[in-house]
Amino acid sequence: MKLHRSSLVLLGAGIFLLFGGAGCVPGLGSSGSKVPDGGVFRSSDQGNTWGQKTQILAVGGAQRNFSLANIVTLAADPSDPQALYAGTDGAGLLVTYNLGEGWFQPDQLRTGYIQSISVDPHNKCTIYVTLGTQLFKSVDCSRSWKNVYEEARANTVLTSVAVDPNKSNIVWVGTSAGDLLKSTDEAKSWVVKNRFKNGILKILLSPQDGNHIYVATPEQGVYRSLNGGDFWGDDINEGLKQYGGAFAVRDIIFLDASKEWLLLSTQYGLIKSLNLGANWDAFKLLTPPGGAQIQAVVVNPKNYLQIFYSTNSTLYRTDDGGEKWITKKLPTTRVPSALMVNPTNTNVVFMGSKFVEQKSGF
Repeated sequence: MKLHRSSLVLLGAGIFLLFGGAGCVPGLGSSGSKVPDGGVFRSSDQGNTWGQKTQILAVGGAQRNFSLANIVTLAADPSDPQALYAGTDGAGLLVTYNLGEGWFQPDQLRTGYIQSISVDPHNKCTIYVTLGTQLFKSVDCSRSWKNVYEEARANTVLTSVAVDPNKSNIVWVGTSAGDLLKSTDEAKSWVVKNRFKNGILKILLSPQDGNHIYVATPEQGVYRSLNGGDFWGDDINEGLKQYGGAFAVRDIIFLDASKEWLLLSTQYGLIKSLNLGANWDAFKLLTPPGGAQIQAVVVNPKNYLQIFYSTNSTLYRTDDGGEKWITKKLPTTRVPSALMVNPTNTNVVFMGSKFVEQKSGF
């Protein structure tokens, strides 16, 4: 049966959504005259102006929003520019199929910490999310979800999930203990491909070569395999040693996916590699090296010269590959925790926010 997302918006209002009990979920509440300045924001002009987009679809009853929710991650759908997924700390998963105008929550994912989301680039109705020790999968555009993997150790959580952009049957999962797991049958069965000494922060897969895998860690830099995860002996951290704090990775993304150029967000700052990690070069930012914590970074998928990054209080943007930077005022008093550029209309940028008790700094 072919699934149509336009109908899912209406179905979500009748099936998945929170009604009277919504206020019991962390970050969710009733819409009133004064709406907290958190949740998700959308810009239609590359970050110059913003509008809050936190309305939860409802049929009757009080209007609900997630303006108090702490956003952990945002994930776009490569094949559907209207779709966006937001993982939260406590409020589970939020889904929109109309660019944030209305959101809904799947029944099975209404609470909990969603750290990682991966959408199958070849099938927009197949989505994977990590929820604590569990990996959930939907094959019907978020209508229903199935637990396809569960970590047995109570003190270990799943931190990253990634669908191979070349072969949808291959799925990778990373854990806080450093285990890298691989499935070749759409998450039906799993094998451990490697055990790293440090917890896994993120798995990044090359769309150009399915054998190229990058694993970022929060304390030991980045690991690389060029043969599908069988060998990890290549040391691509050597070039990071010149930058103090560069081993403390906060995120890894593609600067240009078509060329497999890499971009690291680290405690030092932003660092790039144009040769699969063999060499690294730091961007010259307005903030001094190590002087501000970078909360989120994203690159325009159609123009690698345009990069956005956020600190606790400021949004930075370059349109020329880092030669010059401009600053933008944030639409929230909260910390901008996630950024996402729409894959089709790159004028549209989404920002997720979270509450952090700020003592001082940027």
